[in-house]
This record gives sequence, structure tokens and C-alpha cells, in this order.
Amino acid sequence: MTAVLVLERPFCIQLTQGVEIYLPLMWTSAAAAYAIGPVILPVFWLASLPGFALIVLLDAAGIVPAVGLAAESAKRWRGEPFAVESVADGDIRHSLGLSEHAVRVAAIGACRAMALALPVTILIAETATVGWRHVAPIPGRMAPARTWARIAQALGPDMPLVTLLLHGVIVGYLVVAWERSGLPGFAVASLSTLVLHALLKRLNDTRLLSERRREELLAAQDELDRRQRLATIGQTAATVFHQVSRHHGAIGMYAHLLGRGSDPGTTREHAARILTSVDEANRVVEELLRFGQDRALNLYPHELGDVVEECVAECAPRAAARGVTVVVGDTPDVVVSLDKHKVKQAIGNLIDNAVEASGPGMHVDIESSATDGRVRIVVRDHGAGVAPEIRERLFMPFATTKPDGIGLGLVLACELVQAHGGTLEWEAADPGTTFVVELPRCAS
Repeated sequence: MTAVLVLERPFCIQLTQGVEIYLPLMWTSAAAAYAIGPVILPVFWLASLPGFALIVLLDAAGIVPAVGLAAESAKRWRGEPFAVESVADGDIRHSLGLSEHAVRVAAIGACRAMALALPVTILIAETATVGWRHVAPIPGRMAPARTWARIAQALGPDMPLVTLLLHGVIVGYLVVAWERSGLPGFAVASLSTLVLHALLKRLNDTRLLSERRREELLAAQDELDRRQRLATIGQTAATVFHQVSRHHGAIGMYAHLLGRGSDPGTTREHAARILTSVDEANRVVEELLRFGQDRALNLYPHELGDVVEECVAECAPRAAARGVTVVVGDTPDVVVSLDKHKVKQAIGNLIDNAVEASGPGMHVDIESSATDGRVRIVVRDHGAGVAPEIRERLFMPFATTKPDGIGLGLVLACELVQAHGGTLEWEAADPGTTFVVELPRCAS
């Protein structure tokens, strides 16, 4: 029995970072508890040292590479740099395995005292062992509950249960082999589980490779997006320099007139125009900086109504200056997971565009609704509508008909909404234009 446990110890599957499972060893040692009872405790303990020596030997030969804690222990054995915390983690895991066998043996003894059938005994004993695994007083990253949570996160919420069911089936198979053929049959059946282990390991390695390539693809996509934004910023430089230089020219002209004038009324007028030009120049620079910012999200739950109200409050002074009224309809009482700063930028850009498209005395309507796990925010103006020549490229950089615009506001709004997993679309209204933002209640 000890020899079988030693031979199976090197075979491990690393499910995710910090989570390795030794399926053949788990199956065989669990089945051995039914065959030899409490003797499994010293046998399991004695098999650990030669089993570890076999791990180091096979790893050095390149036959079975060590992973996780075993790899760190192998480095320590060879005198190479290793993670110091792996020593304590390895001892904790080994002690937990012993305690699980103790619980299993006690449950088996109780079931046999009640003369329960073998399938019932296995069900009760393995359930008790799983229960102990979840309540074992082990703190930190080696806590069993945290380990199973990482398994569920890596493989899906159903996989821990599937793993336990497979464990029960294999243990039953090995126990039957012991009862019918004794130790030789048990050893052959136990070693045959290495075939299943090899199959599961191959599937797991394929999954890990797929996930790694997916992460590399996402990183490459993020880098491509960043480069495209930088390229767009470069293309925008000429437009920005033109706009800023135009406003700086106006500032210089009014400052010159200010120095020559003596009438207080004229002085105030020139000063107001200087401030207006400064504000316009700052707006161009700020729009460019916003477009080049990172699209990473800081998601927190927010009341949809509060977000809309803050957007309207920030745009209200600009609307009032143009004589435009912003009318907000009923907002549903829902909580949305979003990056409030970025959503306010997107909605604020839409409201500002609607205000600029409206004449004095007009109004901008904002409506909100919630259906099927998504929220919908509609911004409508009653102006002249989108010019036909830019409708096809409305959400592309530099698409603008404003004499002082650089055409990045809608592009930025669209990207920020899409970063939340949402959509931004426009519809022709009679009169005016409607922009529709849809966001998921729980952004990813």
C-alpha cells in the first residue's frame, strides 16, 4: 500500500495559480482508508518522504515536471532560490490531508458499526470529509474554503461538485477492487487511474493554454487600442494647435485693446471676451486629454437617478448661458454598476452637444428606463438635426460641423459606453436628434 502511494504522489494537476490537486493520490489514499482503517494514517505519513523524493527525481529527469508547492520544495531540495512561504504551506496541506483521513476513518467506523451498505458508507464518509475540509481552522491563502472558491472561479461553479462526484465513483471502484482481489487487485486498479489522470491533465493543460492565449489577445487588443488613440491624438494635433492659436490670437487682440481703452464698460467687455477665449482653449485641450485617457473602469453600484442628476447639474450653467432648458423625465429607482466619472463624461458630452444644437428658448429632454437587466438613457434635442454629410461617420474622430469643435466628443462618449458593455446609437427626430445610451445593470 505504501509503495502505491509513493508511486502516485508525483502526479498532479495545477488547476489555477496556487491550486494543485493530486487526484490519483487522493483516490487511492481515500480508498485505502476503507481497506485498512486507521492504519492509513501512519501509511500516508510514511509515504510522504519517499514520495517527495520521487517528485524531485522525476522533475530533475524531465519526466513529470513538479508544479506549485512541489516545484518550490524541489528547488529547496536542490539548493536553488525558492518561495519561503511554500515550506509552511506544504506542511499545512500535508497536515490537512492527515486530518481528512482521520475524519474519514471515524465516519467509516461509525457506518460499519451500524452495518450500513458500502455505497451508503462511502457517501456518508466522503460527505463528512468534504464538510471537514470546508470548516478546517486553517487561515490565509491555504484555507480550504478559499481553495474551493478559486477552483469554482477557474473552472465554473459546477466543477467542485462534479469533482466530488467523480471522487466518490473512483473510491467506490477501488474499494470494490480491494474486496474482490485483495492488495494485488487494488494496486492494479489504483495504478489504472493514472490513465484517467493523464486524460484530465491533458484537458486542463489545453484549458490553461487557451486562457493564456486569450489573456495575451486581450493585452494585445488593449495595446492596439492605446496605439490607435495615440495615433488619433497625433492626427488631432494640427486641429488643436489651430483652435488654441486662434483663441490665443483673440486673447492677444483683446488684451491690446484693453491696454489702450479707458472706458470701464469697454474694459469689462474686452475682459469677458478674453475669459471666453481662455475657456474655449481650455475646453479643446481638456477634450483631447479626455480622449487619450485610460479606459480602465472603477465599477461601483450607483443610483441611476443620482448619476443623471449630477450630469444635468454640471451641464446646467452652459445650458442656461444659451437660454436652453434641460428637462429630466422620471428616472427608475434602480442601482447600476458603473464607473460614475466616465459615465458622467459620456452623458455630459451628449447633453452639451444637445444644448449646442438648440437655440434660445428650446429645451433638451432626458428620459431614463430600465428593462431586462439593462438601463436606457435617452438625450433629445429639438435643433436642426445631424448634417447629412457626417451621418455615416458620426462616431468617428473629427466628424463635426462646429466651427470651434474638434470632433472627439461623440467618439469619447461611444468608447466610454462600450467599455461598460453598453451601446450608444443615434436616431433622427422630428425635429432634432436623439441619442440612446444602453448600459448593463452589472457591467463587466
